[in-house]
Amino acid sequence: MEAVIINVEKKSDITFLIGLAKKLGMSAKALTHNEIEDWKMAQKINAGMKTLSVSRNEVMKALGK
Repeated sequence: MEAVIINVEKKSDITFLIGLAKKLGMSAKALTHNEIEDWKMAQKINAGMKTLSVSRNEVMKALGK
């Protein structure tokens, strides 16, 4: 499975793109701001899992603290 993320400004554009995807036989879902942030955090966690160790300062910086 592959995915595409498209940033839109207007809600009507979201409706149009989701409708188009469904007509083409694809699935589509609008993501909330929180879902996007969760996905970004998961990406950072996955990248961090490939390192041997991470300092506390680096973790706090990534968390924006």
